[in-house]
Amino acid sequence: MKAPRTASFGNWLAWWIGISTTLSLVVFAAAAAAIVYVDEQEEDEAAGLVEEDSLDEALGQVGLALAAAAPLGVTLAVAGAYWLARRAVVRVDAVIAAATRMSAEHLGERLPVSVAGDELDALAEALNGLFARLERGIALQRQFAADASHELRSPLAVLSSTLEVALRRPRSRDEWETVAKRALDEVRQMSRLVESLLMLTRAGVIVRRERTSLAQLSYAVAERWIPLAKAASVALQVCRVSHGAVMVERGLMEGALGNLVANAIAHSPSGGAVCLESRCTDDGVDIIISDEGPGVPSHERERIFDPFVRGTASAADRTRVRAGLGLGLAIVRRVIEGHGGRVRVERAASGGAAFIVHLPRVE
Repeated sequence: MKAPRTASFGNWLAWWIGISTTLSLVVFAAAAAAIVYVDEQEEDEAAGLVEEDSLDEALGQVGLALAAAAPLGVTLAVAGAYWLARRAVVRVDAVIAAATRMSAEHLGERLPVSVAGDELDALAEALNGLFARLERGIALQRQFAADASHELRSPLAVLSSTLEVALRRPRSRDEWETVAKRALDEVRQMSRLVESLLMLTRAGVIVRRERTSLAQLSYAVAERWIPLAKAASVALQVCRVSHGAVMVERGLMEGALGNLVANAIAHSPSGGAVCLESRCTDDGVDIIISDEGPGVPSHERERIFDPFVRGTASAADRTRVRAGLGLGLAIVRRVIEGHGGRVRVERAASGGAAFIVHLPRVE
C-alpha cells in the first residue's frame, strides 16, 4: 500500500496565494485605518453629516491605501510563484537528466526521489517501478534467448556430427538407416522444442473462456492420462471434487493440468498413486495434484517454473526416454496466470510434491 503524499505543489501554491492575499488585505486595512485616523484628527466635521466632498475624499483615501498595499501583494505573489516554479524546474531537470542516461543496456539508473513527498516524488517512484519491471523483463528475455539457443545448439551439433561421420566413407543401406533414424530423433527433438517455445509465447493469451465445473475439468484430465499412468504402474485417482466452477479456456487449462499430472506420474514410484482433487476457498478454487515421488526441494520450488529449468530430484523420470525440455512448468504457469490465477508447489502429505493451482471462482 502506497503512503499518502505529505506535500503537494498545488497545496504549496494555494497556501502562498492565501498568505500573500491576506498580507495585502492587512496592509490595505492598516493603511486605510491610518489615513482615516489622521484625517479625523485634522478635520472637525459635524457628527452624522457626510458631504459630497467628504465622500470623494474617503474614496481617495481608500485608493491611496490600495495603492500602498497592492505592490506588496503583487511582489509577494510573484516572488512565491517564482520560487515554487524554480524549485519544480530544478527537480524536473534532474529527472530529465537521469532519464536521458537510461538505455536498454543501462536500466539500472533510477530517477531521484526527494523527501518532499509531492507529485514529482510520486511520479519518480512510479517511473522507477516501471523501469525495474522493464529491467527484469529484458533480463528474462535475454536469459530466455540464451537458454533457447543452447537447447537448439545441442541437437544441431549432434545432427551435424552424425552426418559428417556418415559421409566420411561409403555406407551400407543398414548403416544409412541407422544414421537416418538418429538424425530423425534429433530433428524431432528440435521440433518439440520449437513447438514448446511457440506454446509458451501463446499460453498467456486467453481468447475464449467458458464456464466449466471442477468435476468436468478433473475427470477430463484424469481420463486422458490414465493410459500413461497404467503403463507406469501408477494409480491415477480423482480423490475429491468440489461443486465449484471456473471460467477457463478448456483446451489450455486441460493441457496445463495434464502437464502437471504427467509430471507427477513420471516421478512417482512403481505402485505409487497420483491424486487429483479440488476444493473451494474464500477467494476462489484450488486444484491440487499430488504424488508419492521424491518431492521438490524447498530451494527449487520457485525456480522450477522458469523456462529451461529442470529439477534435481533424485527419482528418474520413468516415462521418457530422454530428459524433458524444461518448458512444461513454465507453460503451466503462463496458462494459469493468463486465467488470473497462480500456481505453487508444496510438500504433499505423502512426502511427494503437491502442485496447487488457484483460480478465480464463478457462481
